[in-house]
Amino acid sequence: MALRDTWGPPDIIKTFNYPAYVYGVQHAVELAASLKLSKVASLELGVAGGNGLVALEEIAKKAADEAGIGVEVAGFDLGSGMPQPVDYRDTPYIWKPGFFEMDEAKLRSRLDRAQLFIGDVAETGKAYLAQNDAPLGFISFDLDYYSSTKAAMGALLEGPLERYLPRVFCYFDDTIGPHGELHSEFTGELLAIAEFNAEHTMRKIARIHGLQRKMHPIEAYWPETFFVMHLFDHPDYNTFVQVDANWQLALRD
Repeated sequence: MALRDTWGPPDIIKTFNYPAYVYGVQHAVELAASLKLSKVASLELGVAGGNGLVALEEIAKKAADEAGIGVEVAGFDLGSGMPQPVDYRDTPYIWKPGFFEMDEAKLRSRLDRAQLFIGDVAETGKAYLAQNDAPLGFISFDLDYYSSTKAAMGALLEGPLERYLPRVFCYFDDTIGPHGELHSEFTGELLAIAEFNAEHTMRKIARIHGLQRKMHPIEAYWPETFFVMHLFDHPDYNTFVQVDANWQLALRD
């Protein structure tokens, strides 16, 4: 299942309906293993009906079994569907209050070990960081609104350094979308990312450049929605993690 040195899509990507989750979880697991950590956490922000969280739990279990480390999974949602938009930055021309309501009891019956937090992510996110010690390695942001994404970043991305891998893989679902969505850096998730970067010196959320080419021949939108939060002052940020690499380019005779 390893992805680190793979050019092109490994077969495991095709196994699940959530290839972006496979990519994020597996890279987080490989980074955690390279740093000799015993566990890592993967989060889904914006659970809706729960199909993604169920898939994330399955993906995490497979990755954990193969890597021999723990992968904790948690999902965050209001449960009642999308709230009222705050202003134009939430792009209300795309979303309506009440979209993506959850059947909480049905979803909980389908989950095995994943945690499900219902409520305002500004509060539940902080509570999660305080109660769980597995460093965050992968986060799926699917909260749609700028205001919700901004709140989630404040709750989950500004904790102590030990709560994170030195590079956290972040999937931002609502940065492309169908033709009519017209996402821009002035609204929605892209605005939240831009503001986070402006407000932080040693933590930056950056795209994974060239990921679409690395995943070739997969033709999908998700590689263009992947980012990484770099924690430059993390004690392990500069730790060499290409454990099997010994690259040399000797002069040919």
